[in-house]
Amino acid sequence: MGRELDNASLLSVIHTQEQIVTSGLNLEAVMDLVVERAQALTEASAGVIEMVDGDEMVYTAVAGTAAGHSGLRLKVGGSLSGTSVVENEVLHCSDARTDGRVDRAAAERVGAISVVCAPLLHEGRPVGVLKVYDPEAEAFTDADVTILGLLSSVIAAHMTHATDFEAAHRECRHDSLTGLPNRRFFDEHLTGEVARARRLGAPLTLCLFDLDGFKRVNDQVGHAAGDRVLRAVAGTFESIRAGDIAFRIGGDEFALILPGANEADAERVSHRIAGAIRGDDDCLGVTTSWGAATLEEASPEQFLARADAALYAAKRALAISG
Repeated sequence: MGRELDNASLLSVIHTQEQIVTSGLNLEAVMDLVVERAQALTEASAGVIEMVDGDEMVYTAVAGTAAGHSGLRLKVGGSLSGTSVVENEVLHCSDARTDGRVDRAAAERVGAISVVCAPLLHEGRPVGVLKVYDPEAEAFTDADVTILGLLSSVIAAHMTHATDFEAAHRECRHDSLTGLPNRRFFDEHLTGEVARARRLGAPLTLCLFDLDGFKRVNDQVGHAAGDRVLRAVAGTFESIRAGDIAFRIGGDEFALILPGANEADAERVSHRIAGAIRGDDDCLGVTTSWGAATLEEASPEQFLARADAALYAAKRALAISG
C-alpha cells in the first residue's frame, strides 16, 4: 500500500506508551489498547495478540475482523506466529497461500492473506506475538513491520514493569474470589473447544449452573458468608470434574465445558454436582439449577444460548413446583 513510517505514526506509538503509563491500565486493558492501535496504524483488517499455552498459540486479544475469533488456538509448530515465537523474530508474510510457514487452513478460516507477527518478550523470553493480518496480498510495508515491532515493545515494557507477569496474566482470566477461570476465559475456551470438536467430529456438551437460595444467604447472613458459599461451590466443581474446566461466569453463575461428553454424560455429572452442593454444610442450604446443551451446527454464541435456555427452563420449572 506504500505507507511510510511518518511522524504521525511514531507519535501515535509514543502516545500509546504514555496512555498506558499515566492511566495505570492492567495487562488485559493494555493488550486490548495495543491490538487496536496496531490494526489502525497498519490499516489491517484485524489485529491479534496470541499467547503461548503449552504447544498452542491462543487468540487472547482481538480487534477488527478477528473479533469473532477470540480463543482460537493454533499449533506453535506449523504456524507463522509459532515460528515468530520459536525464532524470536518479526516475521512478514506477503501471501499466505504460497508461504510454507503459515497454517493455511487457519489463515483461510480467519481471512488472513498478508500477515505480520512480532514476538512479545517477558524477561527476554518470547511468550506470545502481536499480529496483524489482511485479506489482500502484499498489504503491509516495511513501515508496518517497524510499527508492529515498536508496539510489541510497548507491551513488553509493561510486562517488565509488572510485579509478576504470570500472576497478572492469570488475573486477566481468573476470578479473584473463587480462583476459577472467569467469563473472559470461558468465552475464549468455548470458542476453542467448539472449533476443536468440529475439527475432530467429537461430541461437546456445555452445562450452565445457577445457585438457588444464594440471595437469601447474602441478605440474611451477609456477603462474607455468601463469599464462603461461592468458594465452597467452586471447590465442589474442581473436586468432581478435575479433568474438565469449570468457570464462574457471573455472580452466582457457573459453567462446565465437557469435551467428549454427550447429554447423558452431562446429566450424570450435573446431578453429582447438584447433590454435592446440596449436601455440603459450607454451602448453607444453597442448591443449584442447571441446564445443558450438546454441540450442533451452530456458532459458540448459539451453543451458549441453547444451554442458557435450558437453564432458564429448569429455573422456571423449579419456581412453578415451589
